[in-house]
Amino acid sequence: MREAEFLPEVHKVLEERGEPAYRLKQAYAALATSLARDWDEATNLPKTLREELSEKAPAAVMNLSRVSKASDGTRKYLFHTHDGHAIETVMIPEKDRRTVCISTQVGCAMACKFCATGLMGIKRNLTAREIAEQVFVAARDTAPERISNVVVMGMGEPFLNYDETVKALRVLNDSDGFNLAARHIAVSTSGLIDKIRRFADEPEQFHLAISLHNPFEDERREIMPVAARHSVVEVMEAARYFVDKTNRKLFFEYTLLAGVNDQPNHVEGLAELFDHPLYHLNLLRFNWTDTGFSATSKRGAREFLEYARELGLSATLRPSRGNDIDAACGQLAAKDLRGRPVGTPVSIS
Repeated sequence: MREAEFLPEVHKVLEERGEPAYRLKQAYAALATSLARDWDEATNLPKTLREELSEKAPAAVMNLSRVSKASDGTRKYLFHTHDGHAIETVMIPEKDRRTVCISTQVGCAMACKFCATGLMGIKRNLTAREIAEQVFVAARDTAPERISNVVVMGMGEPFLNYDETVKALRVLNDSDGFNLAARHIAVSTSGLIDKIRRFADEPEQFHLAISLHNPFEDERREIMPVAARHSVVEVMEAARYFVDKTNRKLFFEYTLLAGVNDQPNHVEGLAELFDHPLYHLNLLRFNWTDTGFSATSKRGAREFLEYARELGLSATLRPSRGNDIDAACGQLAAKDLRGRPVGTPVSIS
């Protein structure tokens, strides 16, 4: 039962009280559909049950400590877990779209050298409740406008927390839960090939993005330590398995770093790798972090894109959003809260 897996503490309270089975569905709907952050909001539940749930299994499993808004409308949410860890989530508004970028771990073990989160190391995995709650909070914040897309591209490597990540995504996709179409949900991995194949075998039509960042083996290892575990050849074999099995477009993330991976020979290397019509290259200019790297110029990024298209690649250059609040790709690290006491929760009505 999905509700019991997602809400084990709630399920335990209900069983101990001898509540009818439908109470679990009501509690699940209160969180995933009505977006309640306090059981008092779930007025379809008896008052005595709400009081006991509030004491033993709170509706909100994380404190919302701060909401920052960028000049372009991007919002960054800082949460604290029950054990005091800080994580960050981003909501990006674009015309009729509202995309939420969520985290799956506290920190990250991949240690990509240009990523602020990678500098933190890994603290622990997030639970499915903690992962999904990020979306619930953003959806509550943007209501009545609905969240249209979820991308698992925040803090952490999702495939190192595979089971909890997929459990959360199924709740977000569940027609009795958050009810977001699977094709509006995308997961990004740094290239864990066994999990790429496993993800391809899942029944849901979730999208996948692979962080590549360099087509050449030795150079990729310099900026992505995970490359020492899985070669570019192995990653591309797993990529081919994914598209052959799912017949879905596969995205490759590529952060342009000045003088590191933004030269014509890198475009040519990508053209040799991308031998399937369902492969798509997502280019992104480096967003500043204190890692020693610099962004490719805007002109250089456009020329890289144009050359890629000349060589027949399906490619786009994504705009950076939320830079002025450190909310852009690669910047999430909760750096301003590390070592400080947990902040006061912020109420989003």
